[in-house]
Amino acid sequence: MASIRKRGDRQWEVRIQRKGFEPIIKTFPTKFAAEKFAREIESQIDRRVWVSNVEAEKMTLEGILKRYLREVTPQKKGKKQETSRINVDAFAESTNGLSC
Repeated sequence: MASIRKRGDRQWEVRIQRKGFEPIIKTFPTKFAAEKFAREIESQIDRRVWVSNVEAEKMTLEGILKRYLREVTPQKKGKKQETSRINVDAFAESTNGLSC
């Protein structure tokens, strides 16, 4: 069930809590937008099509490239060239480990 509450003068907070799902909390500038979001997410959860983006938000470009090198590149004909072209370790050093 979604709950909507006013936060301060200009924001509305939606909190959706369902058994078996991580809580979803988001703020909106209008009550209408908050209600619309709540309806959409609850509908997706009911239809079993809701996909949380929590894991995606934790990913870094470095992690994605390393996974690609590990899972996709070995199956390619030009894997040596692609491995040297991507060169994740050099990329990580040049960005000082910054994440995107």
